[in-house]
Amino acid sequence: MKTKDYRTALLERLQDSEYAVGYLTEVLANESGEAFLIALKDIVDARQENITALSEEAGVTRQTLYKALSKDGNPTFSTINQLLKTLGLQFSVTDRESELV
Repeated sequence: MKTKDYRTALLERLQDSEYAVGYLTEVLANESGEAFLIALKDIVDARQENITALSEEAGVTRQTLYKALSKDGNPTFSTINQLLKTLGLQFSVTDRESELV
């Protein structure tokens, strides 16, 4: 029986919006900003988005989007927020104490 590699399986799961939301939420809560950008890039890859079309819809240049999602990216909040909107996602703030119950 042949098994899928981890990345292929992850990208398949990330096509589901609920899974993508959970993935980003977990990374944001427990990892660094760099890890969040990697996770966001994973979602873009999973959805096989055309970077040019995605950048146009998000209102940023293709170069800005590539740089934002790169290992050394340091995007503005606005760029990340626009990208999330374009992917059908959004930031949400919750009370940490209520989540611990």
